[in-house]
Order: sequence, then structure tokens, then C-alpha cells
Amino acid sequence: MVTLATFSKVEEAHLLRMRLEDGGVPAYLRDENTIQIDWLYSNALGGVRVEVDEENVEAAKAILEIPGTGE
Repeated sequence: MVTLATFSKVEEAHLLRMRLEDGGVPAYLRDENTIQIDWLYSNALGGVRVEVDEENVEAAKAILEIPGTGE
């Protein structure tokens, strides 16, 4: 798994995950549940990480570069 981005808020991570999945790239959220239970863990864990499989990294980066879909 490769981390594409990290977010302090779970909602922001979900937006990126949905954007990637709309483009056909499966994405996963690491530490989502822990941070939802206690948001103070966000800084300690480095936030919610949006991850993709190694073989999907290039496709994910291409989706992130599409104009009008910026973060």
C-alpha cells in the first residue's frame, strides 16, 4: 500500500477516497476508526491516510491532476 495523502479530518479523507473510486481506483483509509473514536489521536497517528495499491499509484496520481477536482 502507498499513502497518497493524509488528513486530520476523516471527512476530508473520505472525499479523496470517493474521488479516486469514481475514477476506478480502489482506495483505503488507514486509522479512520481510531480517529473517529478519539480525534485527539489524529496528530499522534499522523492523520487519516488515503492509500492505494502499488499497481494503482500512477492511475491515482493521474486522477489527482485532473483540473477542477482539486483538494
